[in-house]
Amino acid sequence: MTPKIFLPILLAVAVVTGSPVAAQQSPDNHDAALAFAQCVRDNGYAEFPDPDADGGFKFLIEKGGQERFRKATEACRDLAPEGMRDEDVSPEQIDALIKLSQCVRENGVPEFPDPDAKGGYDLSALGLAPGDARLETAMKACGELRQGAGRVMIGG
Repeated sequence: MTPKIFLPILLAVAVVTGSPVAAQQSPDNHDAALAFAQCVRDNGYAEFPDPDADGGFKFLIEKGGQERFRKATEACRDLAPEGMRDEDVSPEQIDALIKLSQCVRENGVPEFPDPDAKGGYDLSALGLAPGDARLETAMKACGELRQGAGRVMIGG
């Protein structure tokens, strides 16, 4: 089973998008994201990236790596920066994520699912990969909704 960890992640990848939290990210929160990334690497998921300028993470959970990813992120749960934990997902964000899903479907990815109860997406069965042109185009078209969603988590 693909982990539905507390990361804002996008694609069968994980594209942790810029969120209201990330957009207002303080140097302290960015430092927390860096510490979290290092912890994940130190706990067995060496390919985990540093956060991007928006405070998000973009990576692919390769087949067979889900359990290693789950264990590493679980070990670092207490270091996850504000806005990057399951408990940070509000009903308003879930509603916004549902609207984002509808927009993505209307803009070229009709098989794109609605989020789960924790705000995550599992695209593993859809065959989408990082850089998929259809998904990139749809996400750009839905950019305003993506920002309003606060976070996008997609596991693969």
